[in-house]
Amino acid sequence: MFKNYFKVALRNLLKHKGFSFINILGLSVGLTCCLLIGLYISEELSYDKFHKDADKIYRFTREFKSNDGTTSLHLSRLAPPFAHYLKDYYEGDIAQIGRFISTAGTVEYGDELFNETDLAFADPEIVDILTFETIQGDLKAALTKPGSVVLSESLAKKYFGNEDPMGKSIRIFDQADLLVQGVYKDLPDNSSFELNMMGDFSAIEQFYGGRENLLQAWGSNNFTTLFTLTETGSIDGILDRMDDFLVIQLGENAPSWTELHVQKLTDIHLTSNLSDELGENSDITYVYIFTSIAVLILLIACINYMNLATARSARRAKEVGMRKVFGAGKGSLMSQFLTESIVLTLFAVLLSIGFTNLILPFFREFTELNLVFNLIDNFALVAMVFGGALLVGVLAGSYPAFYLSAFRPLEVMRSSKGSTTGKSGLLRKALVVVQFSISIILIVSTVVVYQQLSYMQNKNLGYDKEQMMILNVSNEISANYETFKNELSNIAGVKSAGGSSRIPSGQLLDSQGAQAEVNGEMQPTQVVIKQLQVDYGFVPNYQMELVAGRNFDKDYLRDSANFMLNEEAVRIIGWADGNEAIGKKMTYGGVTGQVVGVVKDFHFESLQSEIVPVVLANNRNRLRFLSIKIEGQNLTNTVAQIEEAYAAFSPNSPIQYNFLNDRFNNLYQSETQRSELFTIFSGLAIFLACLGLFGLASFTVAQRGKEISIRKVLGASVNQIVNTLSKEFLVLVAISLLIAAPIGWYLMSDWLGSYAYRIGLGVVPFIVAGGVALLIAFITISMQTFKAAFANPAGRLRDD
Repeated sequence: MFKNYFKVALRNLLKHKGFSFINILGLSVGLTCCLLIGLYISEELSYDKFHKDADKIYRFTREFKSNDGTTSLHLSRLAPPFAHYLKDYYEGDIAQIGRFISTAGTVEYGDELFNETDLAFADPEIVDILTFETIQGDLKAALTKPGSVVLSESLAKKYFGNEDPMGKSIRIFDQADLLVQGVYKDLPDNSSFELNMMGDFSAIEQFYGGRENLLQAWGSNNFTTLFTLTETGSIDGILDRMDDFLVIQLGENAPSWTELHVQKLTDIHLTSNLSDELGENSDITYVYIFTSIAVLILLIACINYMNLATARSARRAKEVGMRKVFGAGKGSLMSQFLTESIVLTLFAVLLSIGFTNLILPFFREFTELNLVFNLIDNFALVAMVFGGALLVGVLAGSYPAFYLSAFRPLEVMRSSKGSTTGKSGLLRKALVVVQFSISIILIVSTVVVYQQLSYMQNKNLGYDKEQMMILNVSNEISANYETFKNELSNIAGVKSAGGSSRIPSGQLLDSQGAQAEVNGEMQPTQVVIKQLQVDYGFVPNYQMELVAGRNFDKDYLRDSANFMLNEEAVRIIGWADGNEAIGKKMTYGGVTGQVVGVVKDFHFESLQSEIVPVVLANNRNRLRFLSIKIEGQNLTNTVAQIEEAYAAFSPNSPIQYNFLNDRFNNLYQSETQRSELFTIFSGLAIFLACLGLFGLASFTVAQRGKEISIRKVLGASVNQIVNTLSKEFLVLVAISLLIAAPIGWYLMSDWLGSYAYRIGLGVVPFIVAGGVALLIAFITISMQTFKAAFANPAGRLRDD
């Protein structure tokens, strides 16, 4: 029996090739989008879950508070003494606790030098907490031996090729020789930590001048601190006693200015956007957004499917009547219609799997994620999409199956066309409104996202970032800093240079206690002021605007104890303006001097962050970066000369540099990538909506063929006929716009609220969305109506 149903279903699909093609293509495109978005979301949700008992691993973070109680800084890392004292204090709650510090530097093996960014020194407990797949050696035992290091497989291959790395010696930072005592497989791409090399922790203790000094370094918040719980331990139990712990270790007032928090390891990638994270994290908001897009796209595809199924079923009423006359029962008719619908759905599913495999390599490259698609690893995703598609098939087939099969044959045969368009026609109109409302919301969102990104990329930041080369300052360069800068000034393509402890596009993490002279008295600031160490060339090099006072002067030695401020710092201290601040006494980090200059506020960090108060201090011993302004002409030759000068001053450290524009582009790379994904999927949603509209227009033209012919015979022009047929659909699109506009406004207002600096939500996105939707709908409908309007009416009337 099923075999017969299947044959008839195939016969009907082939008989109505146009409707079948539109249905299968629309549903398969919608399912493909769902599969691709599902792979993307699955990868985002999988971060750090490869670790054994990943849901039982936690990280400590540290928050600093201003005098007014607000958060001034929330770091992802702790100072090194915390792990030692936390383990003892929470002996019944914490099972294992371990630290590692990540850094960048040079690695030397033989005659080769390598610049590395993911070097770490770790407690041996880290190997117990995280999961490493060992290839050679005993990782934990190696990390207990002074002068030992363990490497990832890729790094061992990079340094030693096909040689056995065990027992080989490498030199790091041109300071210490370490023996390779273990090799482990690279951590997967979905890891929050890139630990390609781990040296034993004794090297860090030596750097701090011994273990006792390390255990007093409460201000050195550079250590990622992970822990696991005992069987009886709980996070609530740890947090409830945290204030007492802080009082014991840091003093009675400690809870008022610092606080420790706990995060699950598996929550870091999507819910943590703290300062000084080891890598760029994503945002759970975008998981929700793309999940919603997948659901909406599938909904549009399903609406198309159901619309066309109900539309075609209206033309099959006479077929139902004939079948009943020949003895077909209600049950067999229902089975036949449901089988047809399910068969079509199965074709769409199979086609979507093929599309997914075809597109995946390009999607993987675009997202820069290691996305894999196969029926075994992605069984749950495929089953969910397949189940959803099957449900749609059953629902879409239920109308003809349950409604038409209940018709009385005599009534159906009396109708010349077997038309049953009343209720189903109203349903189709409602569904068209729904799918175009969704499409317009997506267009509005796409336009707003593009406008916000364009605003961030083009906003005046308060300084000149064009043609700015950022050079990492090595120890050798630092020792001959002024001489090196003079050497750079002799290069024709170098316009200027300035040094700093941090550079724009990075984070302002450094701060110290501050007091300032207000109303004749020294008063502590209520809000923490961030610190930026600069030389006298920094402000003019970046062409920052001075609103009061002067820049640091290299010939005025007293400036090493003086300060410059931004306007926000002047405001929070309590001075009326920059002019009042000049000459006022200020103490910062134990150094007392005067305010000699005030610069206009500038955006040092991402535009997602508020401008914070900043003090510029003239400490030339803490300059880690040199910003070099380069002429636009002959850039390659200028860079080559800078590299040559660097090599002469720093032969033992390979040069490391990049350009500020590239750094800012990278800063918004994830936002740009998500915006492009958003645009692609929004475009597909519009395509699916138009595909459905095309099918419905074809059906309408077919239904109203005699009307069109009579209108032409009576003298109606082609334009009049097109306008008559198009008006009904365009009104539906206009209604969709009225429904979508307030929803889109609400959603985008909420999204823009996450940016400290953002565009105003004007009418342009809604005008664009409405115009695009109406234009595309009109073109789609016109493709069918023009064809009908130009047809010979005599032939159609003869056929009818």
